[in-house]
Amino acid sequence: LGFLPQVQSATTATTLFVMSSSTAIAFLVQGTAPADYAFFLGAFTALGAVIGKAVIGWIVKRAKRPSVIMFLLGGIIAASVATMFITGLIDVIDNIEHGNDMWFENPCAAEGN
Repeated sequence: LGFLPQVQSATTATTLFVMSSSTAIAFLVQGTAPADYAFFLGAFTALGAVIGKAVIGWIVKRAKRPSVIMFLLGGIIAASVATMFITGLIDVIDNIEHGNDMWFENPCAAEGN
């Protein structure tokens, strides 16, 4: 699309920050997430983001190629897809072994029938 890798990376980071923050706030407001655990996890996530930004900045300066950012993002996305596929496959195998019904249920059917 012609965007600089730094712009794409910053846009992705901002989008993820807004999405994850709003989701975390929704869970806290609903009372489905313990506040102490959420703040602990948030603090370590922020620390990881700061360290990650410093390390990536160092790598880009050392390589003198901003495209490194895109390769790292692509690798992270590929690893996420592979992880989701494997965990989904494990869940399906587990459901088959335990005889769980994996079909869609009729949303119009009354419960208890």
